[in-house]
Amino acid sequence: MNILKIFTKRRLTANTGESAAAKLLKKSGYKILEKNYVADGHEIDIIARNSEYTVFAEVKTRTEGKENPKEPRPASSVNRKKIESILSAAKVYIAFARPRGKIRFDVIEVYLDEGGLVTKTVHMPDAFRGDTYLKH
Repeated sequence: MNILKIFTKRRLTANTGESAAAKLLKKSGYKILEKNYVADGHEIDIIARNSEYTVFAEVKTRTEGKENPKEPRPASSVNRKKIESILSAAKVYIAFARPRGKIRFDVIEVYLDEGGLVTKTVHMPDAFRGDTYLKH
């Protein structure tokens, strides 16, 4: 079963964050190429393109007031294992789509209020480097 189609509270929160992140990217001049791209069991939340970059964006959404002390910001949960997963999916995408221009890996934080409404988005361009892994 496709986990992205199971509508748990956590998945609905993630969907809200991913929609807000896509809207932010569009307002910044990006075209959304893929959402929830899955390759070899690894997922990339959003793949977007502007005139200079193809961006692989990881979206992290949290409800304000429910932060984990071990991960004070949503981006704190983008650890080595998550980065390696994103890079694995990105390699597959790059091999098939052959995007032109530069490649970048971003993190977008989305904050929600208790009612599930977006209160803030933070775009972190070039949040981690993939160039040592991706030779194309």
